[in-house]
Amino acid sequence: MQSPINRKLIAIIASSFLVTFAVSRLFVYLVLGRLLPNLFLTIRGVHIHHFTYGVFLLVLIGFYFIIKRPLLESRKFKWATLVYGIGLGLTFDEFGMWIRLVDDYWVRQSYDAVIIIALLLLNIAYYKPITNWVKELLLIIKDFFIKNRPPDQV
Repeated sequence: MQSPINRKLIAIIASSFLVTFAVSRLFVYLVLGRLLPNLFLTIRGVHIHHFTYGVFLLVLIGFYFIIKRPLLESRKFKWATLVYGIGLGLTFDEFGMWIRLVDDYWVRQSYDAVIIIALLLLNIAYYKPITNWVKELLLIIKDFFIKNRPPDQV
């Protein structure tokens, strides 16, 4: 089992991820149903999909974590994990579009990706054998690369 702080951070990521997915889907349904005005960004006739915003958020939050290195239990770290979850939700809401390179918002792969990511986050937070398996796998990979380095790098 993860430490309580790790579980809390994963819960923040998972909840912001799922809420972002639900809100973005609801927003699209309401716009397409003409219940909300069309606020989609279009530049020179090209619709900018919201996975683009998600990718930018993921890049920016990754950069923030690298440069600022906030303390694990700090308020800044918790806010950053919230933003990370939002970026993840925006990006994977349209997973089917960018994996298939087709402008079709309603493909099933997006739903599948959201379910898989949510289950992975929950398993990482609450299921110890999976975290142990991932640790073992990473050690095997590390050992493989150390043993297979050219002699001049040893």
